Amino acid sequence: MKMTTGLEQAVYALLLLHRLPNQAMLSGESLSQLLHVSPTYLQKLMRKLVQAGLASSVPGVKGGFRLLASPEHIRTYDVYMAIEGVESLYRSNGVFRALFELKEEQNCLLNDVMEEAEHAWQTILTRTTIASLHDALIHTSSTDALHKMDSWLITKMVS
Repeated sequence: MKMTTGLEQAVYALLLLHRLPNQAMLSGESLSQLLHVSPTYLQKLMRKLVQAGLASSVPGVKGGFRLLASPEHIRTYDVYMAIEGVESLYRSNGVFRALFELKEEQNCLLNDVMEEAEHAWQTILTRTTIASLHDALIHTSSTDALHKMDSWLITKMVS
C-alpha cells in the first residue's frame, strides 16, 4: 500500500496548528515553509482539511489556518479520508476470476484477506487522534526542540 505524502503533511500541519494558542492562526506560507512544500500544494491540502471540517481558514493578509475541531476528535482516519478519499485500498484486477473461469459474483481469493486488513488498519487510524499524536510528540521530542518550534510558531502566528 502506498499513499501520497499529502497524508503525512496534513497530519503534521494539524499537529502544528494544535500547538498554537487559542484563536491564533498560522499562514499558509509559514506552514509551507515548515513542511517544505510549495504554497500552492499546501493550499490544496489545507482546502481538503477545511472542507472536511478539521481546520478553518481566514483569507487575506492577516488570514491563515487554525484547528476547527478539537484535537481529541480529529482522528487520523478523518485526515486520511479528507486527503486520500473513500476508495478501498485493494481492488481485484480479476486475475483469479479469469484464471479459473469463475463467475463475476465470485470473489478474488485475496478479497476477504484484504478487507480484514483494511478494517484493522481503519481501526488503528480511527483510535489515533491529533491529540494522541501530540502526546507522543511531547514524549519523544526534546524540550529544547519543542521550545524552538513553539518560539518559531509564535513569531509566525497571526492573531
